[in-house]
Amino acid sequence: MMRMKYELSSRDRLLQAINHSEPDHVPLYLKWWHRPYLTNMDDRWQNQFERAEKVLSHGLDDAIGFEPPLFFSDDVEIKSWREGSMLSKEYRTPKGTLRQVVHKTEDWPHGDDIPIFSDHVIPRSRSVKYLIENENDLEALACLFREPKEKEIRSFHENADVMKRFAEKKGVLIECGGDFVDYSAWGDAMGLLGGDALSWLCGLDKAMIAAFRNPDFIQQLLEIVFEWDMRYLRLVLEAGGVDVVVHRGWYENGEFWSPKMYQILFVSRIRKLVEMTHKSNAKFCYIMSTGIMPLLEYFKDMGIDVLFGVDPVQGRADLNKVKKTLVGSVCLWGGLNSAVTLKYGRREEIEKAVSDTVQILNSGGGFILSAVDQIFEDTPWQNVEIMINAWRHACGGIAGGSFRN
Repeated sequence: MMRMKYELSSRDRLLQAINHSEPDHVPLYLKWWHRPYLTNMDDRWQNQFERAEKVLSHGLDDAIGFEPPLFFSDDVEIKSWREGSMLSKEYRTPKGTLRQVVHKTEDWPHGDDIPIFSDHVIPRSRSVKYLIENENDLEALACLFREPKEKEIRSFHENADVMKRFAEKKGVLIECGGDFVDYSAWGDAMGLLGGDALSWLCGLDKAMIAAFRNPDFIQQLLEIVFEWDMRYLRLVLEAGGVDVVVHRGWYENGEFWSPKMYQILFVSRIRKLVEMTHKSNAKFCYIMSTGIMPLLEYFKDMGIDVLFGVDPVQGRADLNKVKKTLVGSVCLWGGLNSAVTLKYGRREEIEKAVSDTVQILNSGGGFILSAVDQIFEDTPWQNVEIMINAWRHACGGIAGGSFRN
């Protein structure tokens, strides 16, 4: 009985797909939303090394990564307090004081802390005061974080070297910024934030309104964030060994920003990040899981290598048009909806979705299959098995086989 070919390492398979070559088979590279096991509670992992080994042992693809630390400036004083259900946090800098205030609702996940960057601070129903209100806050924001010191950089490089040795031994990709960690816990790590930071710092609706009424303010704010992004990228690339750098763009999408505004705010900055990444012979992956259709030509123009988040259900992506527009220029990663199709779909629905996606998006190469955007904790494992076995069938793999076999 014919089985799928496994002639390449996971790293080489993913890189061939990214380079629009034809790998031994279509890669299946999933992201796991706080699910510390692969098949059952007896198959746990404690860290990304264990996860990669377990995932690869089942014939799927994975990657590991490292993130440089982020440090508050030495002269920044931080104070937090609680009054009833109200949480407050201040950052006293030489250029002024920044303050956040939120209602601690029942679904608040951060204890008595208020992270600078968290999706949970975006709603106006929860945030009484955003960290950044107007131009008067920008000088303080600009001096909030500092460059790492020599000792800190050395420690980061030592950690990166551990990752690189593991990746070389196991044949896995090194992907920085792509582990979908919770960047609300800044102080441990950071990633390429871009326009997503606008939503956390100002609130999404306030940022959108300000982009029209006070464009200079938004441009200045984005330039501060861009400086952080350039610092992050420089540190990651200087560590060496990075295959793919991932830039989050969940809040940069076409649902919130018109194509014209997207071009004004984001295109030139992303292009500079792409160029810097390419100078180090690394690839650039851009995350956007909804609102991609009006922006396809911009993705080509910016020179990104991979688009993660192509979702035909919640993201309303027209798979045929996406493929036709980006074929040969941008590798597509995704194609299967996670929260609806995978989580609630019947067997025949999941199997058809996988088959259709592979047929459409793998035409001409440049495709990595994934459920967008993550495998959620409460997704029935039997549905994940159906997806994996359907992928194997679609790749000319096995007939009547099982994931656990």
